[in-house]
Amino acid sequence: MKIVKLIIIVLFFTNITLGQNYLGYSNDSLKIKSVFLKETVSLNLHIPETFNFSAKSTKYPITIIFDSQHERTYPQIINSIDLLTNESQIPETIIIGVPFNRNNRYYLTSSQKNKNDSLSGIERMERFLFNELIPKLQKEFKANDYITLVGHSRTAFLVNYLTTKQSEKIDIAIALSGFYNNKPLSIENFKSYISDSSNFPNKFRYYFTAGSTLEEETYLTECKDVSDYIFKTEMPKNFVGNFSENKNANHMTNYWVSAPAIFMDAYANYNSILNNWFYIKLKKDTIEKPIEEFKSDLEQTSKNLGVEVNPNLTHIFSLASSFGYEKKDLQTAIDFIKLGQKYYPNYPDFDLELIEYYKLLNNLKMSKYYKTEYRNKVMSRRDISERQKTKLLKNIE
Repeated sequence: MKIVKLIIIVLFFTNITLGQNYLGYSNDSLKIKSVFLKETVSLNLHIPETFNFSAKSTKYPITIIFDSQHERTYPQIINSIDLLTNESQIPETIIIGVPFNRNNRYYLTSSQKNKNDSLSGIERMERFLFNELIPKLQKEFKANDYITLVGHSRTAFLVNYLTTKQSEKIDIAIALSGFYNNKPLSIENFKSYISDSSNFPNKFRYYFTAGSTLEEETYLTECKDVSDYIFKTEMPKNFVGNFSENKNANHMTNYWVSAPAIFMDAYANYNSILNNWFYIKLKKDTIEKPIEEFKSDLEQTSKNLGVEVNPNLTHIFSLASSFGYEKKDLQTAIDFIKLGQKYYPNYPDFDLELIEYYKLLNNLKMSKYYKTEYRNKVMSRRDISERQKTKLLKNIE
């Protein structure tokens, strides 16, 4: 609980000082001319820090967050992902924010149909997400097929609906202050679906929360009903359901306050990698093959999560520093940096580290080589100004 409180405090002050500028993610937009929604949709797009420096083979999971029109709560969720990514608690992800407005929010999350239309609004949203948006992210933004959906209130109902329609393609479903008894879904149909093992050929994690205030009462009642059912029923081996009641949280607060703890739990195996290294492995006198052991940790985490995970920049820099400066094992430090380069070959700061490590080894030839590499990578960047390039090049003067 103390950790959660600390995260909330940090996020509060981060949002004040930085507004909507994130440290490890961009703050862009993505426009899609949608056949199913019959309009051009403008979405929030946040790509991770390593994206523009990554190898072709490096892929990222997809996190889709509904209700990005909320100017106060949505940035809090992105800030929480930003912080957790930086602390290596979760892997980097491609984040999409889907905004709604007063005119379409009910239509796109309900069985309502327009005149002479064979599809309801919620069916059109489903097709937009899985036939247009996700394929585009996989084709143009190096996204893999690991998908997380986050919704609140009516869009939490959308997440619940999509759980019963696309469970083979969804990996993590997060329904905050959600409900079930609304067409085209019902709470009994939802229970029946999640208890059928044939609907979950892959690992599926379902998180749902509600606050304890009076305005959350109806959501809390339905959520507790589903939670009790999950607890008393023999559920499919691939299905994991987690319900949390957030004491004193009102309706809008529950939207963003739930996110950090859920993401930490969903990616607990990923966070354990660096945790185990710092508090167990690095305390040993010797580690026979540290690079192979770290790669094995990534492989085991990938197996547990059901998706191939990438090392975090914090993994690479922290372990390289531990071996290079604390254990005085400069070659292993270099090997960790070079492992990072396999995933993110154009990331300039790796070259800065190699320059210093080779200096310590008195290998001036290799140090000079990586100065040239750093210079070339900085000068080839298209995302920064010439003035910024000049400033970065001072790092190797």
